[in-house]
Amino acid sequence: MIIDQFYLLNEDVILLTGEYNEYGKLCARIMIGGQTILVNRSPLQVMDDTLKYIGFDLKGAIKGTKNILGNINLCPIIVNPYKGICLFPYKSSRKEDCIWFNPDHIVKTKTRGFKTEVELSNGVSILIDLKKYTFIYKIQTALQLKNITNERGNHSQPLSSFIEPQKAKLITKLKEGKYNFKSLGEFNG
Repeated sequence: MIIDQFYLLNEDVILLTGEYNEYGKLCARIMIGGQTILVNRSPLQVMDDTLKYIGFDLKGAIKGTKNILGNINLCPIIVNPYKGICLFPYKSSRKEDCIWFNPDHIVKTKTRGFKTEVELSNGVSILIDLKKYTFIYKIQTALQLKNITNERGNHSQPLSSFIEPQKAKLITKLKEGKYNFKSLGEFNG
C-alpha cells in the first residue's frame, strides 16, 4: 500500500525505516501490525510531520531528549507525548537503512553471532547488525525517556498561590510615572 504524502505515527506503529521508491526517492516504510505501508516522505520527515501536527518539531524533540538524558548519540525521540509514542534508531538516522523501533512492540531479543534477532509484537522477527547488549541498552534508554517524560507530564506542579484581598486596594501611579505596587506589600509565601 502506498500513501502519497502524509502519515501520522500512532501507537500501532512497530517500526519505520527508509526505502527508495521506483523513482529513487527516499520514502518511509512503516510496519503497522502485520502490514507495511510506503509513505512518500523520509522517516525523519514522517516523525517531524507527526510532531508538527501536535505543535512540536523534530529539532525540539531531539533537544528535549538530550536535555533529559544527556548528550547521547542516536537518541530516542518522543514522537507523540500525548499517546506515549517513543521511537529509537538502532544506527545513525543518516543511513537510509536505519530502523526506528517502537520499544513497546519489542517482545524478545536473541543473540545471533554478532547480530541480534528482534522479535516484534506482530510475530515477525528482524535480524539487525548490532550486538544484543547494545540493542538492549537502546531499548532501556528509550523506555527511560518515555518513563521520565510521562512522569513529568503527569506530575502536577504546585500552582502559585495568591492572597485573596480582604478589601479592594487601588494601585495608582506615582508622580514619577511608575505604579505603586509597594502599597500591596510583599508576598512571603
